[in-house]
Amino acid sequence: MKKAIFNNVVRVGVNNNFNCTDAEYQQLDTFADAYPDSMFFINTNVKTKRLANINKHDYKAVITLNPDLLVSKALVKKLKKIDKDKIAFVRIKYIPDNQDIPYLIEEIRKDLPVVITLQRFNSIKSILKYIPNFRNHYTHSHNRFRLTGESLIAVEHLTDVKNIFICDKSGLGCGGCGLCSKLTAGKDLPIFSLNLSSSGLCRYNCCDCYAKTMQHFLSALGHNPINFDSIIQNAKQKGTTKHILSKKRLQDSIGVT
Repeated sequence: MKKAIFNNVVRVGVNNNFNCTDAEYQQLDTFADAYPDSMFFINTNVKTKRLANINKHDYKAVITLNPDLLVSKALVKKLKKIDKDKIAFVRIKYIPDNQDIPYLIEEIRKDLPVVITLQRFNSIKSILKYIPNFRNHYTHSHNRFRLTGESLIAVEHLTDVKNIFICDKSGLGCGGCGLCSKLTAGKDLPIFSLNLSSSGLCRYNCCDCYAKTMQHFLSALGHNPINFDSIIQNAKQKGTTKHILSKKRLQDSIGVT
């Protein structure tokens, strides 16, 4: 059989959650048939009820292992029931002052690639629920509290060992990262998004979820919260968010290429 040649990768369920239902897989199949030069992979979290359906299909999966920031042994056990060959990488959210998270990263990376997401917070109220001494770790920049200083350096050192990566480590968006394509297709390709109408709005309420924040903003303006059933590049994938543009201007000013 001739090996498929892909020109891009499409992450399915970027602004919602791929719930691994039969209806979603059927709809995804229609997109995969219509766009044979695109490699589709699904974005889901370990709390998804029908997660085991991943084992029945050919699509690679990205699975968030601690969607609520805290580590759950029961959810780790659930992850281990998924065929390793079907997992592109495991996403683990990182916050400082929680030793369970580095231990979890070390445990999972022995068998699977781990991509760390540096948790960002929208408000002091939400950050205080998890990090009482947050001012030792976070700074407010571009409307969000972001990990900084020695705390950021410490988590970056975790990537010194095999199978550990940081999402958008350079701060330049998907174009400067490439992990989604490298860990699914094996090479650096343009990344796109697809939110299936069969998935609907995300039923989970993860702390300060960027997608949910944007949906609330769009709804308040009278717009649809999600653009369903369209393969598009979002602002991070295009590299056009204010945070990314600011980082690019900084690098240009100091001559970094």
